[in-house]
Amino acid sequence: MNRKKKASNIGLPMLILLFVAGAIVATGGIGYVVLKNKQVTARRNITKVQQRMEEHRVAITFYQSDISRILGVYNLRAELTDRQSDLVPIGTGVVEFINPHDQETPPGDAVVSR
Repeated sequence: MNRKKKASNIGLPMLILLFVAGAIVATGGIGYVVLKNKQVTARRNITKVQQRMEEHRVAITFYQSDISRILGVYNLRAELTDRQSDLVPIGTGVVEFINPHDQETPPGDAVVSR
């Protein structure tokens, strides 16, 4: 009736192996969490940059419409008359068209970029 109690099969090498395996799994889990946090942060930064790009695109559209409105012929003439500018319209006979492919020197004091 006196039976020997069975000894545990888990020895010191097995405990060390389990500890190393647990450390590897824990390190992998922590690395996974860190990687996911970086991905979330990157997505948020990308979203912020895209929102800023869209805001700038809208602002550029508004500025372009303002510029085209200001540079309109009739608005420009009205603005000049309101400011009592010394600028006067010139006739079409005064304008001289210069061919950029012509190699001759321009007449008088005319300046041409070549």
